[in-house]
Amino acid sequence: MSLKIFACACSLMIGLARATPAAPVALPRWTHTLPLNTDAINLLTEAAERSPLVTSLIEELERTDVVVYLTELSPGRPPGPSSYLVFLSEEATTRYLLIRIDKWKLSPFERICLLGHELQHALEVAAAPDVRDTTGLASLYRRIGWESGENRFETTAAKSMGFQVKAELLSTMSKASRKIRSAPIHTAEMTVLPGGEPQPSSAPCDATAARAGLICRS
Repeated sequence: MSLKIFACACSLMIGLARATPAAPVALPRWTHTLPLNTDAINLLTEAAERSPLVTSLIEELERTDVVVYLTELSPGRPPGPSSYLVFLSEEATTRYLLIRIDKWKLSPFERICLLGHELQHALEVAAAPDVRDTTGLASLYRRIGWESGENRFETTAAKSMGFQVKAELLSTMSKASRKIRSAPIHTAEMTVLPGGEPQPSSAPCDATAARAGLICRS
């Protein structure tokens, strides 16, 4: 997770990509979990359809002062976590976070598990009103989690949530599919980035996101 930019070890990152949908994509109804492009819309929609746990996390965020943007990792990035969360900014009544999840190397199944992990981190931030920047974010995770490496943090609750979502998805699959998906899913720790990622307002977005009125420009 990252404030100025905190990355969550299933990591939290901001990444915007251009994509032109072949057909109009229905926009999710939520106002506190906002996908920044068509791929993110599809991930959020599929996750909510397949996982009641993920839906409950999203609904819980609706009752907080935190808004989470969702996108993918940038292609060709250096080796690092498959997902992460970062702190973007804050206003008087709202705090903004960003979740990035690797779409290039992970299956939809794995991405849904990581989304559950990162949304749990977002709720951890929401439960700590004193977190208003990256310094506060680091202090929070030193208090409720552990530091697994330089500027990288993790919590038991987030790791547990990822495993719970995985078990939930497996329970609805055929026996053959469950065997294929039985391999462990590697989550990243929460990471604190020293610099700042581009704000959504300064990053490109595709036509679907623009149609949703998200704070990005085409």
